[in-house]
Amino acid sequence: MKASTINLITLTRIASVVLVFLCINSSVFTQLGGSSSFQFLELANSSRIQGLGGKNISLSDSDVNLTLSNPALLDSTQSGSISINYHNYIGDINYGYSSYTHHVNKIGTFNLAMMYANYGKFKRADASGQINGNFVANDLAFVVGYGRAIDSNFRVGANFKFFNSIYDIYYSNGIALDLAASYHKPNSLFSAGMVIQNIGFSFAKYTETESMPLDFQLGMTYKLRHAPFRFSLTLANLQQWDLTYIDPLAPQDFDPNTFEPIPPDAPNFFDKAIGHIIFSTEIVLSKNFNIQLGYNVRRRQELKFLEKQGMVGFSGGVAFKVKKFHLNYCLASYHLAGNSHSFSITTNIHDFRHKN
Repeated sequence: MKASTINLITLTRIASVVLVFLCINSSVFTQLGGSSSFQFLELANSSRIQGLGGKNISLSDSDVNLTLSNPALLDSTQSGSISINYHNYIGDINYGYSSYTHHVNKIGTFNLAMMYANYGKFKRADASGQINGNFVANDLAFVVGYGRAIDSNFRVGANFKFFNSIYDIYYSNGIALDLAASYHKPNSLFSAGMVIQNIGFSFAKYTETESMPLDFQLGMTYKLRHAPFRFSLTLANLQQWDLTYIDPLAPQDFDPNTFEPIPPDAPNFFDKAIGHIIFSTEIVLSKNFNIQLGYNVRRRQELKFLEKQGMVGFSGGVAFKVKKFHLNYCLASYHLAGNSHSFSITTNIHDFRHKN
């Protein structure tokens, strides 16, 4: 049996053990959505990731912006890359991400990154409603990423994060760890990834019940051989099976005889399974131009209006190269109240060196 086949079997077994462990301990890791802290750690760091539905861990190419989602994708081809990303999120919320990547021979590839989120200005008021000034709310994270190859097909990696959160006079900080693996056979049309994100804790807490936004993800990507389409399937939040959300404002039905409220139908297997899935497609028109399309099922389930659903949950982006710069723009629909716009620019300092 080939070594790559053995490694694939080993990786599959490890993934199965980790998934079973997380499912058994789901009572510990059930904090999702607004029930866990530091949600900014889950924001899509780049326009390309945003255009692919907000999460993707299986794409394997030289784009350094993919490595925050899966640090196992860090390799020597990205050494010298500088990335700057800006996101005009919802309302007055803005956030950004920047990074620098450097490869060290015989050791691996490192990525130094910073991510911030600014939520705008808020009016400070006392219990009686008396306004006495304004305050701001910000989140900040410093990330050290590391990736290296095990063999020609498999890579492993990790992100170490230190984060700080300040809301007016209140603050919190802590550390988190991402563990990742990636499979991609050279010249193959298939790639896959596995990541456990945000294993950690906070030093100073806002409340005693805070938890990290843990996320166990599996993903796969396949490029059609004779067509410019690259399809990705990402499974997110696998540490908790039931992600369904019951809207308390949904129309209520009543029993015509007793006039008692009729409880909504319990979510079935399909309802629970579909909430983990993110579909995405890239249309690769050339080496320097592609289009991204994404569909985040859970986002649509939770944020759509029953009367008017619109394009909530869908996203799209375009990437192109201008001389030595790679540019990406994305438009993502989170809610009928507004869309999110994001921009990315990436270059490599080695491209500016004069050749003899």
